[in-house]
Amino acid sequence: MEQGMQLIDGNGKFNVDGLKDFMTATEFAQSGLSYAIVAIIGSQSSGKSTLMNQTFHTNFEEMNAYNGRGQTTKGIWIAKCSDIDPFTIAMDFEGTDSNQRGEDDTAFEKQSTLFALAIAD
Repeated sequence: MEQGMQLIDGNGKFNVDGLKDFMTATEFAQSGLSYAIVAIIGSQSSGKSTLMNQTFHTNFEEMNAYNGRGQTTKGIWIAKCSDIDPFTIAMDFEGTDSNQRGEDDTAFEKQSTLFALAIAD
């Protein structure tokens, strides 16, 4: 299973150095134009990370139901999908309708959703 890295934190800060390291470690440049990006968006605690892990053999952090429902994914995470051709990147997005963000803080939610729609295949 591929370990994910946080591309954008919960405050909207882009992890430039982390992306460079990810691209080097996964040998992304060698794929040329033959790659795919899949992204998942949806409500908080709806199983997005679990679905990505099961479908694409990634290792995104999953909610532990014994600890109660709550926010697990903060920001936007990416991981290389194992054993999938062409080179595929999975993107796991922070859940929408988060209790932790509150109703007044929807800017990140809107921007990240638009980003998912723009970048995913």
